[in-house]
Amino acid sequence: MVNGKIVTRAKFPEGTKLVLQVEELVPIVELDAEDERAIDKALVSIRAGKGISLDKFRAILQRL
Repeated sequence: MVNGKIVTRAKFPEGTKLVLQVEELVPIVELDAEDERAIDKALVSIRAGKGISLDKFRAILQRL
């Protein structure tokens, strides 16, 4: 941005129309100590083979 205008080094023929896509920023998720402990506990459980399949997890999310 220069003086409120988008400036590029690319050269386009006069009259070229471009599409500008603005992406929304994803908010940062802040975890407290209790959240971090819960995630750590869940990861230990998953590594021990006590997790569920991805398909089952997706089915649960779809019901929410």
